[in-house]
Amino acid sequence: MVRRMLLERDGQLQMLGGIVDGLGTTGGKVVLIRGEAGIGKSSLVHAFGQAHAAGAHVAFGACDDLFIAMPLSPFWDLARAEPSLRQPLDDGDRPRLIEAVLALLSRRPRPTILAIDDTHWADAATLDAIRTIGRRIARTNGLLVLTYRDGDVDQDHPLRGVMGDLPAGDVVRIQLGGLSLAAVTSMVRPAGLEPADVLAATRGNPFLVSEMAAARDSAADSTLGDSILARLRKLSAESQDLVRTLAVIPEPLPRVDVLRLPGVGDRELDECVQRGFLEDTGGRVAFRHDLIRRSVEASLPTGERVARLRIMLERLPEDTHACLLIYCAVLVDDVDRLVELAPVSARYNAAVGGHAEALMDFRLLGPYLDRLSPGDVGPVLDEWAREEFLTDNVAEAIRVNERARAHHRARGDRRSESAALVQGAHYHENAGRRDSAEELARDAVAVLGEHPGGPDLARALEANAYLHMMAGDVSQVIDLVDRIERLAGPDIDQAVLIRSLNHRGLVTNIASYPGGRASLDDASVRAEAAGQWYEHSRALLNHAWAASEAMDLPIAADYAQRAIASAVRHEQRGLEAYSKALHARVLEHKGRWDEASDLAREVVDGSAITQLIARPVIGAIEARRGRADASVQLARAWEMAGATREFQRLAPPAIAMAEQAWITGSTSVPVDDLRQVVTAGLDRGFRWSPGRLAFWLWKLDALDEIPAGIADPYRLVIQGRSAEAAAIWSTLGVPYERALALMHGSPAEALLALELFESLGASAVAARLRRTLRARGVSVPRGKGRETRRHAAGLTARQAEILALLDEHLTTAEMADRLFISPRTVENHVAAVLDKLDVATREEAVARGRSEGLLSTAV
Repeated sequence: MVRRMLLERDGQLQMLGGIVDGLGTTGGKVVLIRGEAGIGKSSLVHAFGQAHAAGAHVAFGACDDLFIAMPLSPFWDLARAEPSLRQPLDDGDRPRLIEAVLALLSRRPRPTILAIDDTHWADAATLDAIRTIGRRIARTNGLLVLTYRDGDVDQDHPLRGVMGDLPAGDVVRIQLGGLSLAAVTSMVRPAGLEPADVLAATRGNPFLVSEMAAARDSAADSTLGDSILARLRKLSAESQDLVRTLAVIPEPLPRVDVLRLPGVGDRELDECVQRGFLEDTGGRVAFRHDLIRRSVEASLPTGERVARLRIMLERLPEDTHACLLIYCAVLVDDVDRLVELAPVSARYNAAVGGHAEALMDFRLLGPYLDRLSPGDVGPVLDEWAREEFLTDNVAEAIRVNERARAHHRARGDRRSESAALVQGAHYHENAGRRDSAEELARDAVAVLGEHPGGPDLARALEANAYLHMMAGDVSQVIDLVDRIERLAGPDIDQAVLIRSLNHRGLVTNIASYPGGRASLDDASVRAEAAGQWYEHSRALLNHAWAASEAMDLPIAADYAQRAIASAVRHEQRGLEAYSKALHARVLEHKGRWDEASDLAREVVDGSAITQLIARPVIGAIEARRGRADASVQLARAWEMAGATREFQRLAPPAIAMAEQAWITGSTSVPVDDLRQVVTAGLDRGFRWSPGRLAFWLWKLDALDEIPAGIADPYRLVIQGRSAEAAAIWSTLGVPYERALALMHGSPAEALLALELFESLGASAVAARLRRTLRARGVSVPRGKGRETRRHAAGLTARQAEILALLDEHLTTAEMADRLFISPRTVENHVAAVLDKLDVATREEAVARGRSEGLLSTAV
């Protein structure tokens, strides 16, 4: 047969070789190779690996198209060449697996090349591992090479989120296209086919061309399936039977397992390999290309396909991975095997972070729960509800949780019912059903009866403490946590105690900062010792949040960065994004607005609570600079905050909205709502945020009297003691608030405020103050010109990418597709580029980028 040749890929091979040659002790890269099925992605990667096998460690893995993807599938493949990965995989220990992979990528002196094929089929645990490894790749001297079919990765595909998270400067992208007429000619002329016809039919796809050439007697307008089946008929009857049987499962099999199939021997298997249907590498048998398998499978009548699946299910050994056996069991309707396998598969998937796959296991099992023993049903329902929640299916989590509670109640299992009520309270709170969440939390205590066990009661009390913390009920939280500590004993759940300490530390800091620091430190130390990394990051984050609220910026910055580091290290992406948003707020207070805006834009498409910090930071900075984007950011944040009824969510957009109204002279601000926010904050013990909002209400002539309890600098400036307020802000290191205080002082102080505003880049605020001063008859120096006020510098790696793509005249949608990020995120980055280059349009950004020499260095 005419085998597929690696033609017209010299440029890509040279590029990959150049990357390897450029590796030092660090500086590793992620290489993304994209293209349609059959375009030669795998062939390119294997040719690259073979070319560097003598000078590098090389290993290959692949993802497969099972409807419940095998967890960490490509890493099991890699483990055959790299045995250090095997034990973490056996243990389902994803963090240890990631550390082992990073250790391989950091080997000296030879670099390591790890290639994963078909990542568009990757399971959630694999995608998370790729994200973690990719974000740390620059610390290594290795390459992680990933291939994917671009046509299979739409806007909602999870791969997009992973690739979009990778550091822009550490990623190399390769797009593969079709072959030229000359290359097609070299492949098909020996088969007697007309090259131009083949090119038109295949668009130069190397696999399709090679299949037509191999079939020889197939016309150029025949389908791929026709060509493959024509070749299949040339095999012996036994070999044809083997190909048809293997075609029913999209997963490589060990050679020894293939030889267990009826009528299969070495001769049949070797014939299939020699004729280009199968490959046998490393003792694993797979189709040479998935397009061959799909074509053969599609040719099978339904009854034959089911019969062959039954053969596979009967002949595969017991140690075959549960995902593959479940695939066969579902398709042949073998309920007994499904009931046996699904819980095992679900729990392994959940343990390694494959929550979407675990959920599919539980949903497949759902109709057959009556086949489980009564004692097994409750735990399955509890775990199922948790997986629904972790995959953002909150309504389904609530529904399954209701079934779990009813089951525990019917069995008289009060402890399990209480635990399910606690989980239900969290689900309802997340869904915005606060009243029902509080009812469930109270029931979690009541259902335990008059003499509850300590650990069970502690868990139920902690759920109540959490809800009171979110409502700002300081005394209730402290009383509940005191009760939990009195219950503490050798059997208490450390996670419950740690969360409780976190709750108390946070509310105590609100009431009397820094009084809660000891409780938060205790939570942090306990969490680290127990490996409770979410609570560890959360304790650091709560430190930072309380310090930022109290304008203790050195402590806030320190703990925010520590929270980010902890969250990154332990893959707590939600807390990482929230910590970055909080750090952006701290940077904004410090007057480092470019850094603050960059960091906030990085996470502005995150969770709702992250957006409620990030959007007001962006909006306030944009408003001070007179940018139109401010209104969009603040309107969205205010809308989102309104659904929470929580002061800490409402305050940031309320403050920024009131400030923007003063800057622009708008009269559409909801004054009554903002007054209520001030009152709510003061009632809950807050001082600084209510004071900041009260200041802006005063500037809008909407403050009847100075609210009792607001922070001193705001009270002082409203009382006309602006110099004292400015001195406090100077001590605290908050330049913008200092300038706001100074502008209410003497002409000399107001001119100093003007200088501060201009140095910060608050051009809209400076323009307003300049008009006010001139109206008062104060001689005002001319404002700084555009060319000296801002300059084209400080683009992040992602912003440099965006600028380069603007130079290619790509649309927002095209940039989103190229970079694996959402169109909205592209718009955020474009806005940042326009802001940093101080231009109004994309065309002006490109022109400025050229004049500043930025495009020549963009990635």
